[in-house]
Amino acid sequence: MTNTLFYLHILGLSIWLGSMVTWAMFAPKLGAIDPTKNTTNTLRVVFTRLSWASYSLALVSGIYLVQATEVLSNGNLEIGLLIVAGLIIFLHSYVPNLSAAIKGMINGAMLLVALIVLYLAVTTL
Repeated sequence: MTNTLFYLHILGLSIWLGSMVTWAMFAPKLGAIDPTKNTTNTLRVVFTRLSWASYSLALVSGIYLVQATEVLSNGNLEIGLLIVAGLIIFLHSYVPNLSAAIKGMINGAMLLVALIVLYLAVTTL
């Protein structure tokens, strides 16, 4: 059971990080290709759902692993950073009227936190 949860935790973190990096690479280029923003907005919805689902999987499995077992040696730090990341993602996704510079800083913070969380998770392997 623990191995399955740990696998789901790493899977959730990997998909979450991968969706952020993929969107960060493609979103700026979509603006030039798609002036009506129809495709861009559709893809944004898909990536947002994927990101939140994989983030939720990582958070729930991580909380269970920390509470029920002692598999994650840095578990409390990792869960704390995941919660901070969720707040950052929420700020980026749902707070209107942020400037491009602020959104860029938030994107950088999200990526940095995601990389740290993934590092903390895989160091327990």
